[in-house]
Amino acid sequence: MVTGRQAETIVALATPAGKGAIALIRISGPSAELIVRTQFRSSGAAWEARKPLLGSFLAASGRPIDRVLATYFQAPASYTGEDLVEISCHGSPVIARQILETMLHAGARLAEPGEFTMRAFLNGKMDLSQAEAVRNLVDSRTAFQAQVAVQQSFGKLSRALQPAKKEIIRILSHMETTLEFVEDDAEPLSKEVLAPRLSAVDLLLERLGNSFELGKVVQEGVTVAIVGKPNSGKSSIFNGLLLDDRAIVTQLPGTTRDALTETIDLGGIPARLVDTAGIRDANDPVEQLGVEKSLEYLRSADFALFVLDGATPFDDQDVRVWEFICKVPYVLALNKEDLPQRLKIPAEVKKSCVGDVSVSALKRTHLEDLRQTLKNVIVPAEHPSGDGVLVTSLRHKKCLESARKHLQAGMEAYRAGLSEEFPLYDFRKALDALGQITGETSTEDLLKQIFSEFCIGK
Repeated sequence: MVTGRQAETIVALATPAGKGAIALIRISGPSAELIVRTQFRSSGAAWEARKPLLGSFLAASGRPIDRVLATYFQAPASYTGEDLVEISCHGSPVIARQILETMLHAGARLAEPGEFTMRAFLNGKMDLSQAEAVRNLVDSRTAFQAQVAVQQSFGKLSRALQPAKKEIIRILSHMETTLEFVEDDAEPLSKEVLAPRLSAVDLLLERLGNSFELGKVVQEGVTVAIVGKPNSGKSSIFNGLLLDDRAIVTQLPGTTRDALTETIDLGGIPARLVDTAGIRDANDPVEQLGVEKSLEYLRSADFALFVLDGATPFDDQDVRVWEFICKVPYVLALNKEDLPQRLKIPAEVKKSCVGDVSVSALKRTHLEDLRQTLKNVIVPAEHPSGDGVLVTSLRHKKCLESARKHLQAGMEAYRAGLSEEFPLYDFRKALDALGQITGETSTEDLLKQIFSEFCIGK
């Protein structure tokens, strides 16, 4: 993290802990090659950069631990920009642990979370927004999340910021030149010239900032609470949307006592479905706890799926549920369409919903229509095909807001005829705010906070 620790050689397991076909161990730093070559014995093939080599990895005692594949990446042509070796061994936790312990005994230390990627950033292999995208890629739960993260890891957001940064730098350079060589009659920028240039920069940053509304949904997903009175079919619809019998279903009302949660993919957005207990005045204290838990989930949900029993009239229990959910966007699921219909939905309930679908959870009819309706409600209309730039980090959003604030303050100072030192201060602060996104103006505390959220070995 600091210069002294960067000089140390780090090692970690780069694949998930536990038994598997293969385990990958990564070691990086000035002593990486020496440590591995000391413990590695091949069948006579030459040790070359980027050439996988088969051989035996020895314990400190000289005993072979496993037959492994070692690949050496010579600095600076490696992930971290340092000498780096990746060792693929059999996926036994015992084997991986022995190899790790041998390298730790030979002078390496265990890597901290995200330390490999942090070294890649510090060695200029990627900027900070690309490093954060690596974490997002590892954490992605849908194909679209992964697609957005890959684009950002390739520098898409960084490139989108370049026109704004270059324009601010040009304006700063001209103003500083004018200020420094005032006796040489250097011409300052007129308000008529400066205003449209700054407006164009501000518009670009505004568009990027506005993309966070969708980017946040893509990155974090949404929570959908499935609510309704007891025995309306909530658990059956939950199972139908999952295509799995996850929840217990019976004819008895009040079967669901505690909330069940599962995540599905809706158009690339992770949607966390919560099957809640039926909302009613319950005499059973355990069921009442379940009702209270349902209301707690509902208060924190982004959307609700209000399940109604189409074979029974809209009653006081339905009214009570609606009074709880009407403050969040909700879709009506009119269940039991296979039975004679007795449900008449009140006008205010129908008017305030964002979509409605008739289904039969028992017969599994029109559940795909319900899924599509949820998708249309949850995924905004401007959901990109993959060509647009999305801001998915709140940190980036705040940096963009700070840059716009200083740009506007600098322009106001310039319009007011204040000394050029005042707008110069704000324009520099705007540039610094954009630099925090890519890491040019990052602090050590910020880096520690960001990389501490990574997994060990990445």
